Amino acid sequence: MQVVSKPSRPAAFLLSVAALAALAAPARADEPGPALKAVQGTWTTRDDAEVSAKWTIKGDAIKVLVNGVEYAGKVTIDAEAKPHPAFTIDIKEGPGEVVGKSAKGVYKVDGDKLDVNIAAPGNDRPVDFNPFGSDIYLFELTRKPDAK
Repeated sequence: MQVVSKPSRPAAFLLSVAALAALAAPARADEPGPALKAVQGTWTTRDDAEVSAKWTIKGDAIKVLVNGVEYAGKVTIDAEAKPHPAFTIDIKEGPGEVVGKSAKGVYKVDGDKLDVNIAAPGNDRPVDFNPFGSDIYLFELTRKPDAK
C-alpha cells in the first residue's frame, strides 16, 4: 500500500503562492505589447486618396495592399524611439526586389487614425511626417469598424 502524505503548512503556502504568481504572470511572449495592440486591425486609405492602400495587422504579422501590389511580413514597433515612434516592416513576401528588405518609418496613432510615413524598402527611416523626399510615402489610414 502506498502512503501519500499531505504537504506541510509551509509547503502548502509556497504552492499557493506559486499558483497565484502563475495566474498573475505577464502576457505570453507571443502576444503583442501595448504599442502593437494599438495598431491591430484593418486600416485603409480614404476613397479619394492618391494611393489606394489596405493594411491588415494581426499580432506582429502584416499584410499590405498598395495600388494592387501585395506585401506581407513582420511588423516591429518601437514606441520609445525619438523623435517619433518607429514602425518597421520586414518584408517576407512581395515583388522580388523587396523581399528580405525592411521598410522603415515613423508612425502616430490616434484612436482609429494611423499615420505612417515610411521609406521604400532598403532606405533610411524618415525623421518626421514630411512625405517629400526620395522614396518616402505618407499613409493616412483609418481603421475599419469592428477590425480591432
